Amino acid sequence: MIKNRWSKTIFLITGKFKKITTLKKKLKNSLFYKHKVLVLRIKSPDLDINEILSVVRKFCKKNNIPLILNIPDKLNYKADGYHLQASELNKKISISPNKILGASCHNREEILLAKELGCNYVFLSPIIKKYNSDPIGWNNFFKLRDEFSEMAVIPLGGVNEKNAMQESFAGISHWWDLQNF
Repeated sequence: MIKNRWSKTIFLITGKFKKITTLKKKLKNSLFYKHKVLVLRIKSPDLDINEILSVVRKFCKKNNIPLILNIPDKLNYKADGYHLQASELNKKISISPNKILGASCHNREEILLAKELGCNYVFLSPIIKKYNSDPIGWNNFFKLRDEFSEMAVIPLGGVNEKNAMQESFAGISHWWDLQNF
């Protein structure tokens, strides 16, 4: 069973944006959700991370939303937690025990690595076929979730409010694309 802390949590992962004004408008979509965590995901090296962090931190503080960073050099910035890519699971990570640590996983072996690092949660994906993905499906998700019952295994990938088979899940397009700016 999922740890109680995350049992009803929606992990809202930020999507792509080029302008701060777009980011500010998109963040407002998060206010439609009750139990949420914001995962700031930045892949583009040409964005001003310090400016983005300033905006996102103010928004999260004002709305009492935990902030998890999934950005380049994430451990060099202050946040409530950090999210590791599967490619980072072999690295030695040292963070304060009061910080949240999560990871992206796609199979049992990656979940084992995340567990060894002491992750509080993992996103297991993709669950449902979307674009050219090769989904693991709900049956395999539940098997892995049950096998790793000591940590929160959160479904990601094609999952939204209408098709989620548990109260907690993670996603991007189900909330980020509510408004197109």
